[in-house]
Amino acid sequence: MRSKTNPENIKGGSFKIDESDFSNEIAFNDHKIQFAVKYCRNKNVLDIGCVQHNPENYKSKYWVHKALKEVSSSIVGIDLYKPGVDYLKERGFNIIFADAQQFDLGKTFDVIIAGDIIEHLEDFHGFLESCKRHMHNESRLIVSTPNPWYWRNIVKAAISKEVNTNPEHTCWLCPRTLRQLLSRHNLKIGEIVFGSRYLRDRFMPLPTGWKHTSFHAEIYQDN
Repeated sequence: MRSKTNPENIKGGSFKIDESDFSNEIAFNDHKIQFAVKYCRNKNVLDIGCVQHNPENYKSKYWVHKALKEVSSSIVGIDLYKPGVDYLKERGFNIIFADAQQFDLGKTFDVIIAGDIIEHLEDFHGFLESCKRHMHNESRLIVSTPNPWYWRNIVKAAISKEVNTNPEHTCWLCPRTLRQLLSRHNLKIGEIVFGSRYLRDRFMPLPTGWKHTSFHAEIYQDN
């Protein structure tokens, strides 16, 4: 199967890691982990883009895949960063080298997690149709993505022509544009939750859609 994204564009191990986050514990109170775990407990799970850039992040208390492995009945991950996939497979994780935009594992899952991956993609059609191929009628697709209206982005946009972002990112999505994209693939949004890891954001007196770094969406098929 031909990859739709050149793996050489995946920065992977070049991303810095925060060793202060390394822990045997899991940050189950983190907004990203909390939202994903709520849907994945005792479920059959597919985790897309699970390497999370640098594979050394498997040591982090914020590594989502570790939390999902802890609560799910079974889990498999896919990622396009082959060195990271190989590194984690050597450490006992069930992870497959595959492109999120064109994959076929020959089975369905109760929950598909796409955490901070959709903003990296070139082909939304291939991604969503690949996900649907792996969903049954009761399956849920969980998408997490950066919030473009996060207050610090607004400030940066006010003082600069461009807002710096992850060098792998290809787009920004807000709840409205995500909903409109999904409608073209007979998918609907159920729950939406905004979240931030930073206390400064959570207690800031701003509207929810401005003060949080990310949002998370529960997606289901419009049968």
